[in-house]
Amino acid sequence: MKEKWDLNSQKLGILLRNFADMIWEYDTETHRLFAEPECSKRCGLPEIVADGARGLVDAGVLHPDYLPSLSHLFHSLEIQDCTLTAELLARSGISRDYNWYRVVFTSFVDSESGRLQAIGFFQDIDYEVQQRLKLQHLANMDCHTGVYNAAAGRQLIQNKLMQQSPSTHNAMFVFDIDNFKLINDTYGHYRGDEILHHFADILRCVCRKTDTVFRIGGDEFGLFAYNTDDEKLVQRICTEILCRTNELSEDCIPVSVSIGVAVNKEYAPSYFDYYRAADKAMYLAKENGKGNYRADYF
Repeated sequence: MKEKWDLNSQKLGILLRNFADMIWEYDTETHRLFAEPECSKRCGLPEIVADGARGLVDAGVLHPDYLPSLSHLFHSLEIQDCTLTAELLARSGISRDYNWYRVVFTSFVDSESGRLQAIGFFQDIDYEVQQRLKLQHLANMDCHTGVYNAAAGRQLIQNKLMQQSPSTHNAMFVFDIDNFKLINDTYGHYRGDEILHHFADILRCVCRKTDTVFRIGGDEFGLFAYNTDDEKLVQRICTEILCRTNELSEDCIPVSVSIGVAVNKEYAPSYFDYYRAADKAMYLAKENGKGNYRADYF
């Protein structure tokens, strides 16, 4: 066994090539990037990139959507010695697809020049991120119906509401399948699960691509339609869903749904304001004989 750990330049180069896909030196004063020669040859990278993050976009390395985040990272390196990391989309050649990379840069005071410099690398983590996104997607979905679950649907709606102007109008629909417990008890849970699955398909078909469909729980579903206070749209959605749900009836199993709709007119409500109003309207629809809809413009 060797008594002394000897890390020479050859060994360091091997370690870096196995760990990092692109290795860069960043000049914090001129904002130029210098690719490590071996990485430049292996990946087809330009040896020198001017204008920092913008230069990487122009060279086809960095995805344009990540220009702001990498620009902010480089700016932070220019004013202090630190280690910063980010995840972004990049590629090692114009002809290649964008992959996910982990970016790590460290700034330091160069012992010879006394200037603040930085060195860093791009490490391909595309498989890791894709697996993480798949797991995140599965965690957000209702496993029985394939629509968003209650928590994910609520969070998505809340996020979009925060991005809207206070004067924006939206519509929230709450659906409750009538007599669902009786269907389960009489025809079995297998038939009940089939109805839930088919009803979720109906909602996906009827809504717009920009809308959010989610399962609130049990036999209750939600649909959030953004940027609309159109009474004709509300009527069309409700009428079509009522009609398609009735078509699920077969083998003497009657299937219908009661719908409550909440549309804001005066102010910018929260998710819970919409839900309370739509849920109340839905129960009024049930009291009115089920298989119909009730809209509340508040």
